[in-house]
Amino acid sequence: MNKVFKKIIGITGANGALGSQFIKKNKTKYIFRIYKDKIENKKKFKSWLYKNLDIQQFVHFAAISSIERTNKNPEKTYKVNSSATIDIIKILNKAKLINFDYFLFSSSSHVYKPSFKALYENSTREPSTVYGRSKKKVEDFILKNRKKIRFKIGVARIFNFYSHKHDKGFFIQDMKKKMKINNKFLRIKKINVSRDYINLNQLCEILFFIFNKKISKIVNVGSGRELNLIDLIKLIKIKNKLKNKLIYEDKKYPGLFANINLLRKLGYRKKMIKFKFK
Repeated sequence: MNKVFKKIIGITGANGALGSQFIKKNKTKYIFRIYKDKIENKKKFKSWLYKNLDIQQFVHFAAISSIERTNKNPEKTYKVNSSATIDIIKILNKAKLINFDYFLFSSSSHVYKPSFKALYENSTREPSTVYGRSKKKVEDFILKNRKKIRFKIGVARIFNFYSHKHDKGFFIQDMKKKMKINNKFLRIKKINVSRDYINLNQLCEILFFIFNKKISKIVNVGSGRELNLIDLIKLIKIKNKLKNKLIYEDKKYPGLFANINLLRKLGYRKKMIKFKFK
């Protein structure tokens, strides 16, 4: 029997909600080489890379994504999410990696201008958050420098997902906390808005699909379903047996939800799992 050789994958953000699940779902398919230090430390990254010159592909998940953290420290957010990510691409491009051929960057739906319609990959990018702007900077660098980079780069624009590992700064966890603290009334502004939540396991599966096919396009990674946050709060109430009365404006605001036609055209055929959370 011929021996099967597994591809060797470099990865950042392995301890995060997405990174840890991605490794868990794909550990039998790949050998993962995990970069554990701060990504903004170029010296340490170069040293790690020198010891892992046999990596063939790279998945970059490390980022500051909590809304609370990004708003509190925009400077650090840009340093980690933008500058450090661009430095990693540059370092990989200059390194003498013989068999290296693909880099997957995890971007975000937050690069888009919020809309009342489903967002296509060519929809207007006009981020309204620090987090979105930090991701757009990397996208801009990739788009401008594609021809100078020796390997293929894929960009996964990830929409919302839920993980029990998420803490402060993520919508579902923040709503749970607010509703438990104020168990009678909950007044929220600009909540009549739609988002797109994708099942975490299916998110990992789609990222593996993009990664395995070495797709060098910008691709929306979402469920393709519109979920109003008012309805999501009602689900949170039911799941946690809470009785808060929600007070909000009737006015509808533009949101962020995906058109996934391109993902389908690229060959991902599986039915989208209905979003659930604990």
